[in-house]
Amino acid sequence: MRVAYLVLLSLLAFANAGPAIQNNLEFGDELSLEDNVVGFYNTLEYQQRSLIAETIRNTLEGFRDVVINGNDVVPVLDPFVIDHIGPFLYTNTGVRGEGNVRNLRVEGLKWYLVDRVNFNAFRLTLGVQITVPWIITTADYDARASVAFFTHNAGGNIRVFVNRLVVSVDLRLGTNIFGGSLFLRQLDIKLDIHDTHIQLTGMFGSSLVNNFISSMVQSVTQEVIQSQLETVSQTVSEQLFDVINEFLKDFTIADISG
Repeated sequence: MRVAYLVLLSLLAFANAGPAIQNNLEFGDELSLEDNVVGFYNTLEYQQRSLIAETIRNTLEGFRDVVINGNDVVPVLDPFVIDHIGPFLYTNTGVRGEGNVRNLRVEGLKWYLVDRVNFNAFRLTLGVQITVPWIITTADYDARASVAFFTHNAGGNIRVFVNRLVVSVDLRLGTNIFGGSLFLRQLDIKLDIHDTHIQLTGMFGSSLVNNFISSMVQSVTQEVIQSQLETVSQTVSEQLFDVINEFLKDFTIADISG
């Protein structure tokens, strides 16, 4: 929904930045969003176009207060705390186990930087890139595994350091025939992580279970993370695409023409 909010914000900024868009199409003509905004776009001075992008940038910067303090809708995001996640179940040949993650704490989101904001009134596109310089995640874990007739218990601490998380969002809007509802034509979300470091400390209990968890964690290399980020980015884009379109269905071209 945050991306949908940015879309709406850009539309409102676009509508208030200059003259209203005039719809001169005859009945039966196919409505093209570009046809409706081309005249308005040509009247905008460069400073006005920059002001639209700057308004969006300032709104993103203003969201930092929400990240730190939260509000009635969004909880505090830095630090972001979850008391318990799990249980996670796993099975292997002759081994059955479960694990839990407790006291999960994520810090560093409030230091995000707005790298770029691009707004094109002619094509009605919006591009945003945000970088979080670092994120630290800490948590405790406990695990139990049954091997043959024996039960093994283990636990410890996990610390994950993420160096440079980059999130870019590029989207484009359109409108249905005859001035119908707005819809999302294109959405491209990309996630990139420059580097990660995973550390296990304070492990206790069964060396068998701890060694298994340690080997699993060490196998999560940067190469593996990078290979999965493309899949994650595509999945997020697909999921948010439907959410944003559901949000936009109640808005028409008239809503941004004053």
